[in-house]
Amino acid sequence: MSKATATAQEFRKTSGMPARILESALIRVEVAPALGGKLVSLRSKRTGAEWLLPPLKPYEEASSEGGFEGWDGGGFDECLPTVAATETAPDHGEVWRNAWQEEPSENSVLLRTTALDGAVVLERRAHLDGSTLVLDYSVDNGSHAPQSLLYCAHPLFQVEQSDRILLSPDVRSVTIEGSAAYRLGQRGDQIPWPNPKTGIDLSVVGPPDGMQADKLFAGPLASGWCALLRPSLDEGIELTFTTDTLPYLGLWICRAAWPESGAAKQYTVAFEPASAPSDSLADAQRQGTAWTLAPGERRTWTLRFRLGTRREIEGWRNLEEAR
Repeated sequence: MSKATATAQEFRKTSGMPARILESALIRVEVAPALGGKLVSLRSKRTGAEWLLPPLKPYEEASSEGGFEGWDGGGFDECLPTVAATETAPDHGEVWRNAWQEEPSENSVLLRTTALDGAVVLERRAHLDGSTLVLDYSVDNGSHAPQSLLYCAHPLFQVEQSDRILLSPDVRSVTIEGSAAYRLGQRGDQIPWPNPKTGIDLSVVGPPDGMQADKLFAGPLASGWCALLRPSLDEGIELTFTTDTLPYLGLWICRAAWPESGAAKQYTVAFEPASAPSDSLADAQRQGTAWTLAPGERRTWTLRFRLGTRREIEGWRNLEEAR
């Protein structure tokens, strides 16, 4: 197996970097502090399925130069203070480029890093609760001036044809952030979910034919719920998040149409809870959706990734619909 096609389980062998492991009877998670705090594996012990996308390129420590497309293109990264590059922040933000500091913690992985020239501190504690990976976050403005930023989670899931994308029952439409060859329309267009055009069902994953690379936003949301269901395994992964802090959900659906260069392409779905309905901090500032943290101010939020059977996933969705 080549480095470029190595699974996330090969991380330590191919990269030479240490990984921290969280494991229960139902789930196994690997975290790489030196690699931007990246989650490199989220594996079901019931089915053996690896839910995170393996790397497109060999793992290596990120450089302060170049764009995100030059990195490994897999796993679960964090984006702060932006996703799209701005005049003051690089592509997909700063924190994926950092080696995160690990703090001693029993039964969890506690990591910390900084952004905006050290003005803000991002902290994430990961622990397991049965079949659930719980990620608790905080961001603090430790400077003497207000700081403007946005946050977006970036978990890339490995998919197969006919996987189903389930969104919160209150999602009836989504807004286009980008669509390859303008397949769905122009940036800023609002389109129905999940059937924006005749013959297109965005909720069912199609083949990796190089035809789809869509970034969409839903929200503001009353319910922070979404799931990816794999009928072939009778299993799925549910994501819940706190909508008071993260009222939007970014959705990246790519069927081997990105990156534009290189032979390896993403075949993935990403659920991206976000503080703003835009990849660009500059756009969020114009929209009034960027966070502005006063000196000493803290924001907190939680993401929960839960594995379950098809019946469990559909039952959890019904509970959300009944609320």
